[in-house]
Amino acid sequence: MKAHIRWADGAWALLVLLAAVLMTCGLAETFSFIVRSPTEAEGQGLIFLGSIAFAASAVWARLAGRPIWVSVLTALPAVVVGGLDMEMPDGLLAHLAALGLIPAALSAMLAEVLSPGAPRAVSYRHTSEGV
Repeated sequence: MKAHIRWADGAWALLVLLAAVLMTCGLAETFSFIVRSPTEAEGQGLIFLGSIAFAASAVWARLAGRPIWVSVLTALPAVVVGGLDMEMPDGLLAHLAALGLIPAALSAMLAEVLSPGAPRAVSYRHTSEGV
């Protein structure tokens, strides 16, 4: 079976993947148990860019007519991980939250893009036929 992916689905999937890579690289640069890492400022910038990309992909998913659970799972890393990193930059809670939320967003993206014949935005038009 050959799966055909539309260009809009592929572009959305690449945005989710880019967001995951940005956020993961930022978290790797800010990770430290004892002292502040020398690349912490760059890491927090990458986490912020990843949060923006995750939020944009969640909005795009909703506007494209994808199910609400896809939008929620792609928005959670932006809200939780990005918010924890902004509020507690020295804590490890953002790193712990990212362990579950980034793979959840990636699995939602894969489930949505690779599902055959997934229904897209359904329009309900009132027709006078059969009335």
